[in-house]
Amino acid sequence: MHRFFVDPEIIRADEVVISGSDVRHIRDVLRLKPGDKIQAVDGTGAEYEVALEVIGKDRVAGRIIGKNTVTRETKINLTIAQAIPKSDKMDTIIRMGTELGVKEFIPVISERVVVQGNFEHKLARWKRIAVESCKQSGRTVIPEVQPAEKFAELVKRASGWQLALIPWEVHKGESLKDVIKDTAVTEVIVFIGPEGGFSHEEAELAKGAGVIPVSLGSRILRTDTAAIAAAANIMQIFNEI
Repeated sequence: MHRFFVDPEIIRADEVVISGSDVRHIRDVLRLKPGDKIQAVDGTGAEYEVALEVIGKDRVAGRIIGKNTVTRETKINLTIAQAIPKSDKMDTIIRMGTELGVKEFIPVISERVVVQGNFEHKLARWKRIAVESCKQSGRTVIPEVQPAEKFAELVKRASGWQLALIPWEVHKGESLKDVIKDTAVTEVIVFIGPEGGFSHEEAELAKGAGVIPVSLGSRILRTDTAAIAAAANIMQIFNEI
């Protein structure tokens, strides 16, 4: 059954009204007709089975015929603070990170980041990717994709998370697993460097703010690989995979 995320405020009694780009998708791409059924997800854990009744130019309306309250979200609230990579690598990070259960993405502008193109357009695309990945993976809550933030400013807020980590290729000490095991935290932020990694000054700044350096292994990973490896490892450590 096709899934669509809707604002909880548009759900009225036994009716759901869908507007925006999903209307064209329902009408012209999926070619659904009155009587067909879809699943509407309100982002709070409620899923509604909806029988379509009206498929118009600007709106789709349907009658709720079933409701189910579920949770497919992880117990760990993981934030990936990703130094913005070149090309479309951020698309992949958000898509795969969403599938793994990441709750929040923060694009980061660090020393070795070169922001190309219209950033507002990039942010809008990343948000769309998060929604589409949620639909595909069956998640019930869309992860937040925040506006870009400078690295130096974000590390100042690192204490806002119970645990802040920074994989750094220079660090040869504790692994990510060594640092996390036996902890009871539920809020984790991981800083992932760009192509070329974080500078020594940035790593020292992070350590001074209480961010813990960790190793992701003996090999140097690409930035998009590092982000997904870190997310997957954290989810596995917390038994979420």
